[in-house]
Amino acid sequence: MKLLFILGMQKSGTSLLNRMLMQQSQINNPFLPEGKFFWGDNPPFTPVDEPCGKLYQSHTGKKGHSLDESDFNIDDQNLLIRRIEAANVSEPILMNKNPYNSVRIKWLKSIFPNCKIVVIYRNPIANVYSLLKKYDNSNNQKVGPEDGWWGIKPKNWQSLLSDNKVSQCSHQWLSVNNQILQDIDDVDLLLSYSRLCLSPNDIINKVISLCNIDSNVSNIPKCKNFNKEYLVGSRLLSKNTELRKTNSFEINNLKETIEFPPLSSNEVNEINHITQNKLKQLNKTEKKFF
Repeated sequence: MKLLFILGMQKSGTSLLNRMLMQQSQINNPFLPEGKFFWGDNPPFTPVDEPCGKLYQSHTGKKGHSLDESDFNIDDQNLLIRRIEAANVSEPILMNKNPYNSVRIKWLKSIFPNCKIVVIYRNPIANVYSLLKKYDNSNNQKVGPEDGWWGIKPKNWQSLLSDNKVSQCSHQWLSVNNQILQDIDDVDLLLSYSRLCLSPNDIINKVISLCNIDSNVSNIPKCKNFNKEYLVGSRLLSKNTELRKTNSFEINNLKETIEFPPLSSNEVNEINHITQNKLKQLNKTEKKFF
């Protein structure tokens, strides 16, 4: 059995890619929604469970969700292997999607040296816009911000805390994707949300081929790209939630009431100022994988 891990910043398209891959007969994802009980990411922002929560606590939260090869220990490896065995997966590929692994690639590879790692990234303006919705007090979400923070905590997360959430989310995007690029030698495929929306079947074929499995892909239609919704505003309910409701990938005719305003030009400029150089680096690196 091959192990396939999907990584990337929250709200970057990891759930969309996960749903596409779960349509394939070769793949099973037994640890839904993001394997928090498998990895020990429970509760998500300040975990305490084994193994990752225990490691988080051992660093007193100062490293955030970040782990590296120095955090490896054989007991954690054996624990995760036992959990995989207990899942009793018969498909040739066991997949898991977990954004937190974006800042612990080196640790992940030390635990599972033969695993395949696929990373997705998104235009920072669109990604930050989606992250900002999580700070809207009227957003009835299952897991809201904790002490002014939502999502992946990179190792410098405490220094990024700010009342200016545009700045905070932009630096969060920058730090997480910078860590991905630092660990890019352990990444098997880097792709953008835009590429996934445009060519889903090509991406699925490529992902499955990484695992040396014959690919008989269930056809996935092109998906609407929502990178420009920051220009007109959006509802608070995520598009992926809507897709799960309809069990489809078609959302072109969605009519939504604008609940979250568009970004101002000053906010767009601020995001660009913080992230544009890293986006160029990501785009350049992505080309090497295709």
